[in-house]
Formats: sequence, C-alpha cells, structure tokens
Amino acid sequence: MTVRFHVLKWAHLSGAPPASSNSGSRPADGAGAEFASTEWSIVLAAGGDTAARHGALERLCRTYWQPIYAFIRRSGHDREAARDLTQEFFTRLLRGDFFAQADPTRGRFRGYLCQTCRLFLGNEWQKGTAAKRGGGASVVPWENLTEADELHFAGGADPSTVYDRQWALALLRSALTRLEQEYRQSGDSQAYARLHGYLTTRPETGDYDRIAAELGVARGTVPVLVHRLGKRYQELIRAEVASTVVTQAEIDAELRHCLAALGA
Repeated sequence: MTVRFHVLKWAHLSGAPPASSNSGSRPADGAGAEFASTEWSIVLAAGGDTAARHGALERLCRTYWQPIYAFIRRSGHDREAARDLTQEFFTRLLRGDFFAQADPTRGRFRGYLCQTCRLFLGNEWQKGTAAKRGGGASVVPWENLTEADELHFAGGADPSTVYDRQWALALLRSALTRLEQEYRQSGDSQAYARLHGYLTTRPETGDYDRIAAELGVARGTVPVLVHRLGKRYQELIRAEVASTVVTQAEIDAELRHCLAALGA
C-alpha cells in the first residue's frame, strides 16, 4: 500500500464527524448501514454456541492475522516458530476457549487483542513442541505474506509499534476489500477495476480520457466517479475503525492513533 497517501486519508478522516448509528451503542458506516457485528461482539460470541460464530471468527483471523504475526516475530521468534504460534493463536480463538473473559470495558479491541497475544506467548503450554501446534489445518492465509513483509517483521523495532502499524494497514485492507465487494455486487466491477488505482496515485495526462472511452462515459464524469470511490472508501475505513471500539466517542481518538502508527 502507498502509506503516504493513506496517512493523508487518515488525517482527513480523523477530523470527520462521527458516523451515524441506529442503535446508539454500535457505530455505523458513513452510508448509514451497520456492520453485522463489531469486533467486540464477535469476541463476546466466541464462547457461545451460535450459528454465525465460526464465520465471524474467521473474519477476525482474515483481518488481523498479520498484526499478530508481526508482533510475534518482533517478540523474538524466528519465521517458523512465529508461523506456528500465529496459527495456534487463531486456532484457539476459533475453538472459542481463549476469550472467555473478554470485556469491552477494558479498552479498545486493538489493545485487547495485543494483550491477549502477550498472555498467549507467556503461557507455559505454548512452549512445547511446535509440531503439536495449530491442529493441522491452516487458518492463516500465508500466501498473502511477501518476502518484503518477512524482512520487515524480522527487524528490531518495538513489537507494539510494529503491531499498531500493521493494525492500521489491516483496517485499510479490510475497507478496500469491502469497497471492491460493493462495486462487484452492484455490477460495477469494471469501473472499480479501472478507477481503484487512483485511490493511491494521481492520474497522468490522458488517463481519464482513456478511462472515459473504456467505460463509455463523458470525460468529465471520470473525476466524479473517482471522487465517489474515494469518499466511499473513507466511509468504509471509518466503519472498520468504528467496529473496533465500543462508543462513538472513541472513533476519532482511534483514528488519530492509527494515523500516528502509519506515520511511524
């Protein structure tokens, strides 16, 4: 991702008014549609026997495995051990026996998950044979991890600093995935494919003319479409952040924290 661009996005968002909410307790995205579950509600459901539990927890894994992996690597574990431990961490989460004492009043979800990982790493049972960890099937999409990521995670920076930066990037990735899904579901996949690159780069001379011809629209329509795409992306970023806090009042503070983490 182009981090410099996204820092500007966070700076804009952190001064935005709170998103509206239908419930008064759970934030909604900028378009007025609530997430089905906040991250806290997913964790609180982990100990119960609900039909949506497994899918909801898989979403947590897909979104946040990279910050957890980065934290474990920077905590002094080599690549193989860190992968084993990350796999085991989310396997235990998916089994629903690791967040029995989850309490939203104890802080933001970002900090809670990091502290939970610290406790996980400190438990005596996790110091056993690596081959016994993970239960076999992988729940982590390792194919999305690049060699550049591995080299970065192997450095000597403070684990919490790296975790927070990766957390912010994970929120951006999740918002972008939701944005693509929305365009695909509305039948605008071609428009998304041609326009999403301008979320992170400025157009060069002639770009909008070519896109207008490909999409069959007037040239002046293209910057409007790019603006709408960017605005919706900002709304979804804010909604992602909103899903990790408990009250509306916390959203802007968490956005500012993520802005600072991206600039680190």
